[in-house]
Amino acid sequence: MSTLIKTEGIVLDHILYRDTSAIVHIYTRELGRQNYIVNSVRGSRKSRKTALLQPLNRLSLEVYHSSKRDLHRIKEFSLLSPLMRIPYSQNTRAQAFFLTELLSHILTLQEKSEELYDFLNNSVELLDSGVEGSENLHLFVMFRLTRYLGFYPNTNEIGSHAWFDMKNGSFTRHEPVHPLFLSPDKAGLLSRLMNADVYSLKTIAANVSERNTLLNFLLDFFKLHAHGFGTLKSLDVLEDLLHS
Repeated sequence: MSTLIKTEGIVLDHILYRDTSAIVHIYTRELGRQNYIVNSVRGSRKSRKTALLQPLNRLSLEVYHSSKRDLHRIKEFSLLSPLMRIPYSQNTRAQAFFLTELLSHILTLQEKSEELYDFLNNSVELLDSGVEGSENLHLFVMFRLTRYLGFYPNTNEIGSHAWFDMKNGSFTRHEPVHPLFLSPDKAGLLSRLMNADVYSLKTIAANVSERNTLLNFLLDFFKLHAHGFGTLKSLDVLEDLLHS
């Protein structure tokens, strides 16, 4: 028996299904990540349903939901607010594809967190705003995402001469005995990232070298702590635009 539920959702990605349909993956506020089949999204009758296929679109949804099924249907949907910058800026679009692929890897089916949804919703708004320092925004979002995934770094020993132990997720005043760490100079970049807010994004990385250091750290940190996290296909495009 399915229940009709009203919720909001952020589009992650989609898979084309048969001739005119698609399976769309959406992270919803009330139900977590869910899979929805949508008919007539391609061809002459596709109409407004193509909005469901655009990554990071935020939708108001009425959905039929059953806890016994992994694939559901949408009764009604509408855009909460159209994206004004992401679809039209090459750099911002690259960041959006990178972040949506990242989220598709780590948000498991039916994992629900209203706090995480609100964080993602705010992140989409920030990415679409053209804020100063937006070239570092993917680093800012990716790092803060660790708080909701359960492996946000321990900051007890943070300091100008501290190493960062990636394995234990903490700063330390002594060099770790294993190779998974950041030296004090690179750990200083991490502390800068930790202290940044939406008004100081530009300070996170001042150049390509610093941006690359932080991105490589974050990717390695996710591989260590996020189960099943692998290589992201969108990384090449992102690096071409913002990291070279």
